[in-house]
Amino acid sequence: MNEPQRNMDEDWEGLELESPRSGSQMMLYAGIGIAVLFGLVVCVVAGYFIWAQFRDRSDVAQTPTIAVPTSAVGETAVSPTETVVIAPTSTLPATVAANLGAVQAERLAAAPTIDGSLSEWGSVAAVRSDNRVYSVAGWDGSEDLTAVWQLAWDNGNLYVAVTVTDDTHVQTASGNQIFRGDSVDMQFDTARNADFGDGLSPDDFQITLSPGNFAGSGPSAFRYQGTASGAILDAPGGNNVTVAAQQTGSGYTLEAAIPWLDLNLEPSEGLTIGLALNANDNDTPGTAVQEVMMSNMPNRTLTNPTTWGTLTLK
Repeated sequence: MNEPQRNMDEDWEGLELESPRSGSQMMLYAGIGIAVLFGLVVCVVAGYFIWAQFRDRSDVAQTPTIAVPTSAVGETAVSPTETVVIAPTSTLPATVAANLGAVQAERLAAAPTIDGSLSEWGSVAAVRSDNRVYSVAGWDGSEDLTAVWQLAWDNGNLYVAVTVTDDTHVQTASGNQIFRGDSVDMQFDTARNADFGDGLSPDDFQITLSPGNFAGSGPSAFRYQGTASGAILDAPGGNNVTVAAQQTGSGYTLEAAIPWLDLNLEPSEGLTIGLALNANDNDTPGTAVQEVMMSNMPNRTLTNPTTWGTLTLK
C-alpha cells in the first residue's frame, strides 16, 4: 500500500527550541557586563602599579637641587638625594652684630684722678681688645698687643682706664697721626637708635688717645667726626679730653676723661650708644706706621657702625 506523503512541518513538530525567558536573558547580559568591568578595573590597577614603579626609579636618578643664597661663600658636601641650603659665613646680619661687644660703664660717686695710675679701678668690669682687625702688609705675624678697658661715667665725663700689654713701645706721631704709633682709640655712634646703618654721619666720633713716648713727648688726644657724606675728618673745635699715662714693665696704663660735650651727648642712666674699643701697635722704632690694630669687635671697620658694639650707662 502506498503510504501518505509526510509534511516537513509535521516532522519538526514538538522538536522546536523554546525561546529563553526574558528574565534569564537579562541576567546573562548583566554577568557579561560585570566580567568586562572587573577586567577593566584589573587592567587599570595593574597599569597604575607599573607606572608608579617607573616613576620612583626616575626620581632616584634625578640630580638634586641645591638652593644657595646669593651671599654664600662656602660649600657643603651633598649626598645624591639631599637638598641643601648653604648659609653665608662671611657677613653678619645686623641683628647679630648689635648683640656683640655689649660694654657697660659704671656710674661713679666721685671722679677718678686722671694720672695714669689705675689703683681706683679695681672693682670696675673689664673688656679685652684681642681681635686683630688690621695688619699692615709685611707685618711679621707677632701678636704682642692686648688692651684691657674699664669704663665709668658721671654727669660731666666718660672715664676710661686702659691696661696695654706691648713688648716694644714706639710713638713718634702727634695730632691726627697718633694712630700711627702705640695708642688706643674709641669709636662712638651717639645716635645709634636714630640712624643705625652701615655709613658714617655727623653723630659718629672717634677719639684717639696716645700715651706719648715716655721720653719727652707727653700723652695727648685727638677727636675726629663723621660727615654727612660718610667720611671721617678732624672734628671742628678740637677736643677737651684729659689724658695721662704711665709706662709699665709690660707696656703702659692710660687714663682719660672725655667730656660728654665732645660727643654732643647728655648722659643718662640706661643710655645706649655704639662703641668700638681699639688698640694700635707699632713695633718698628723710628717710624710712624700703624702695623696692627686689635679690637673688642671681631669684624670692626672704621666706617661701618654696624660692626661696632654698644656702650650702656648703668
